[in-house]
Amino acid sequence: MKSSQFRFPDARECAILLLLLATHPDNPSKGITRFRLSELTLKRLWQRNRITDELLKEVQEWLARADWTIFYAAGLYAMVRIDAVENWDRLSSKRLANDLKQVGNGTFDYGKHAHLIAGDQDDNDD
Repeated sequence: MKSSQFRFPDARECAILLLLLATHPDNPSKGITRFRLSELTLKRLWQRNRITDELLKEVQEWLARADWTIFYAAGLYAMVRIDAVENWDRLSSKRLANDLKQVGNGTFDYGKHAHLIAGDQDDNDD
């Protein structure tokens, strides 16, 4: 006899559901290496009213065993195959060696580079 008591999927089961979604036969993308998900999709998939940081961290741990990672980015979630990241350009802090010396001695001019942060306004309202 089946139990009628509801049970949330645990982190391992949530990871399995995500991997099933990514590899489902109806998925038109073969060899998918990355995709995005809305929070609503995750809530539905995981049968949750909210996605906690703790749950996400546990799911990340399980997904890593399958060579995937999930992260929150600007209002949505993204999943990426870890082996796909290996082909990305690699950057080293050596490129900023002179700037980092200035950071270390307190002379770096952050204001000069504030334009790099989207939405950062230098209104000079005094």
